[in-house]
Amino acid sequence: MAHPTPQHPRLTKRPAAHAGANAIPRVLPVSRPGRCAAAAGAGVFDQVEHTDPFLSVDLFRRHGACIPPHPHAGCVVATYLFPESTTSLRSRHAHGGDDTLHPGDLLWLETNCGTVHEDVPDNACASVRGVRMVVSRAGQHPHGAPVQTVVRAGSMPRWREGDVELTLVCGRWAEHAVARNEGGCTTLLQLDWHADAVRTLDIPCDGRRWIALIAQGDAALAGHPLRAEGSVQALLLPPGTWQLAGRSGARLMLVGGEPLDAPVVYRGNFAARDEADLVALTRRYQQGSMGVLTPACNEAE
Repeated sequence: MAHPTPQHPRLTKRPAAHAGANAIPRVLPVSRPGRCAAAAGAGVFDQVEHTDPFLSVDLFRRHGACIPPHPHAGCVVATYLFPESTTSLRSRHAHGGDDTLHPGDLLWLETNCGTVHEDVPDNACASVRGVRMVVSRAGQHPHGAPVQTVVRAGSMPRWREGDVELTLVCGRWAEHAVARNEGGCTTLLQLDWHADAVRTLDIPCDGRRWIALIAQGDAALAGHPLRAEGSVQALLLPPGTWQLAGRSGARLMLVGGEPLDAPVVYRGNFAARDEADLVALTRRYQQGSMGVLTPACNEAE
């Protein structure tokens, strides 16, 4: 008998990491903010009270769309291209960073006290799909030039667990780790189902906060059906052993990071400790202290 969503056994769980933590998975609303119109994707935005240190986690799909020069400060912007993307993406910033992301690569941009950034596809007639994470660094790096690094697809650990293929894009998961000076414990794990399968997902009790986001297909996690185009697409996961099922072709992205547990004001791509800090960052940008970047969009046309 066919089922509209994967079948899964009754869920089990372990206690949360600390007494004040929620021991039950929480559904996170998914939206498409106007400021991300060029990316034609969906994600978790403006919920930092639940998602700290993540200011946003979203799925993007661009068909020939260039993201023109725009500022970032007080945060990390991490961009991962899904392996099936059909073109590369050139990422530049105003302080000299200029790298090309190929399908399967990750770009990690530590903006520190601010820079101007641009993304340009190599082929305007092709498409790129992937995940973008914006991680708060509010108050952590008030000085210093931006640092841009690339994690190549070939350096990412990949392994099979039954009918599920796992790719560790960055960070650490169980005994696997991606060696990189920047990013530390911030983790992005990709799970791809090659056949219908049921398994468990062990969320570690190590202080990190975890978000699951369905990227394609159908899955069920901790009793919640997840559909890429459905009403539930993202969950906040406390530590525990959770039942996970997926249909063939499903893809689930799992992100984890250590909360800053500090105030943050995030507006206009600037992450600040408070309104005064935000005004200072805005002034730096207006005065040109974050640099100037001549658009390269026309070169790709």
